[in-house]
Amino acid sequence: MIKQALQSAAGAAAILSLGIGSATAQHLTISAGLAEHHFWVGAYMDEFADRVEQETDITFTRYYAGELVSIGGERDALDAGVIDVASPLLAPYHEGQFPLSDITQLPTYHTDSEIVTRAFTALMDSDREITDGKTFYDYEIGDKDLKAWGLGTTAAYMISTAGEELREPDDFAGMPMRAGSALHTVVLEQLGVTPVTMPAAEAYEAMSRGTIDGIILSVGDWISYSLEELLTYTITDVAIGHWQSYIAMTEDQWNALSDEQQEHVDRIAREVTEANARHIEEQDARVREETAAEGAAFVPVSELSGAMQDHIAEAARQTWIDWIEDLEDDGHPARATARLWAELIIDEGGELPEGVAEYLDLDA
Repeated sequence: MIKQALQSAAGAAAILSLGIGSATAQHLTISAGLAEHHFWVGAYMDEFADRVEQETDITFTRYYAGELVSIGGERDALDAGVIDVASPLLAPYHEGQFPLSDITQLPTYHTDSEIVTRAFTALMDSDREITDGKTFYDYEIGDKDLKAWGLGTTAAYMISTAGEELREPDDFAGMPMRAGSALHTVVLEQLGVTPVTMPAAEAYEAMSRGTIDGIILSVGDWISYSLEELLTYTITDVAIGHWQSYIAMTEDQWNALSDEQQEHVDRIAREVTEANARHIEEQDARVREETAAEGAAFVPVSELSGAMQDHIAEAARQTWIDWIEDLEDDGHPARATARLWAELIIDEGGELPEGVAEYLDLDA
């Protein structure tokens, strides 16, 4: 893949040499593995690049939909110099490289993109030590010689089905449901579902064929994959986490920018992150309204039976515990990170699954 990307980059360089200019600290290559209509591209990458070009002497050559670097190849492409900026760098697809970044996928209650985006920005900015004098940012980003900012997180990932109503715990038993990450697999197994791991782009065909009966995905992202045509039942107000990723460049590229350029880029990235979260929530609300008008049901978890509420809450609680203990066993400071994350979620108005605060000794 990197060989192909290098070949593509060579072709791009040849085109640039015809008159656009060579790649310097002021002319950067920015790449997305996602399509332009995705809210992390049209409403983040392009907004970021447009504003940087308007306010500085930096210009960009832009690539979309994996035409230069495909999903999961962003880190290697940055290190190889194939691209200067990855937007987004999809951390969950870089298996094992960003172990703590999945933390936004832990289940929460009454959270949205704006709440979780603010919490994640605070996590990246926090100076609290999580291990050996290192902050979250040091551990996840700085130690990899990267400079990064969080995007607007997705809206809440929810449990949705194509026709099946989930009213009691037994309704989950054995249901094949799409999981998009390792954490999704954990919570689905706790619920009694049969997880089927696949990219969201494959979900439409799988659901049409009956390979899966449901999916974990944010409602606003249904339109990215035409799933609004199929999904008819969704449990709301409990988030099976929020998906988060980064806009990133190497430290070397960052240091090649002038102090003035760095000030503009940092400020613009943060401002676009906030705007991106608002855009994501607006899209989520619009898709929900449109699909509800076509008959889709959105059922608050509080309207389900007590047994169902308890079942979901216990699955959510156990997912936190399993994630923390599995990563701790692998040598990562997951407990300290989760404790900080839980505090930030509460500070922003979100709620934790019952029992998580006690497990983390938040009152201690």
